[in-house]
Amino acid sequence: MQRRSFIVGSFLAATAGGAQLAAPANPDSAQPGGPRSCAAAPAPRSILELNPPEQILPLLQNAQMRAIKPVPRKPPVYQQEQLTLLHFADIHNDVKNLRRVMEFARHYKPYLTDALLTGDIAGGSWNDWKDEMMAVPGFTGVLKTLGNHDIYKWNKTTRDATPRECYDKYFAGIESWGVTQPNGANPDGLCYWYKDYPACGVRLIGLDCMHYDDAQQAWLVATLDDARAKKLAVVTSQHYPPAGKDCTGLPNCPFDSLQRESLGGALPKAVEAVDAFQKAGGEFVCWLGGHTHTDFCGVINGKKQLFINVGTAKNFELWCDSRRVTGEKSQDLFNVVAIDTYHKHIRVIRIGAEWNRYLQHRVAMCLDYAALRQVC
Repeated sequence: MQRRSFIVGSFLAATAGGAQLAAPANPDSAQPGGPRSCAAAPAPRSILELNPPEQILPLLQNAQMRAIKPVPRKPPVYQQEQLTLLHFADIHNDVKNLRRVMEFARHYKPYLTDALLTGDIAGGSWNDWKDEMMAVPGFTGVLKTLGNHDIYKWNKTTRDATPRECYDKYFAGIESWGVTQPNGANPDGLCYWYKDYPACGVRLIGLDCMHYDDAQQAWLVATLDDARAKKLAVVTSQHYPPAGKDCTGLPNCPFDSLQRESLGGALPKAVEAVDAFQKAGGEFVCWLGGHTHTDFCGVINGKKQLFINVGTAKNFELWCDSRRVTGEKSQDLFNVVAIDTYHKHIRVIRIGAEWNRYLQHRVAMCLDYAALRQVC
């Protein structure tokens, strides 16, 4: 009853003052056979109009809030800083939506540590690439991993783009990311990296699941061992869900979609490397990914590993389980993910498409990554 009351209350608040539910505001967002409207379309609103400070700041401020340890007769001691990532995936050459994501990132920069794009930067294939993507202000500084569509050079099924070609095309500006690359990354086109956030106690690892080989596996094992030695908790990021279908969704989790169209490949060796890291005493937070186009959140079967895959940032509905309408809040879809290593919490905030076709409401959630459960 508590969850139902929250959803109903959110719905009433959204329609307060006589506001009505609108049909798609433009033909581009309407799907074949979808609803049409003869009414004049309202002017599209910017992402900042749709996400004003009075709505967003309370969420971002609490996501960023540090833990306080009371000390008798002394000033309180602040614990770890929070690593706060703007996480999006599957932008698929949508330059308009990319501009909106970066506009949000610039405006709320004081509350964000970094921005992370987990694959499918290109459209259907390599040849669909739009040069203006890299011209969007701030985009070259976004942390990136490769997706399957980023390596389809001549068709949409063959992985025929080499790591060197992908490195040159998508990792332009990597010198500004502040990441540590493997030896030979530039000449050999190695599209994986890690970045340390000492004040947050976290190491973020970016994997290339499109060209995963024994060399990358050895690098991952060494990178995990080094993180454990430095007492850094680990977050891994890549495009595919790390275990494919070998996973279980979290009970009653609004960020775990009932619709799962494509889970893609898996990284069994990487999962085993993380498992060995944990058994040796390492602290693992979660996997961050994309590919599914719907939200996908749960636990890898038989492992103590959470994963969070974000829905598509592109403004279209293929495989997406949310109605996407240009000029309305549902045009956008990305998460702000905050890592709290003191309480062992992952705080997730949805920016954009909050409702899905099952009438689940995705506003925010908090996960306990140590207990593998949802806090709220």
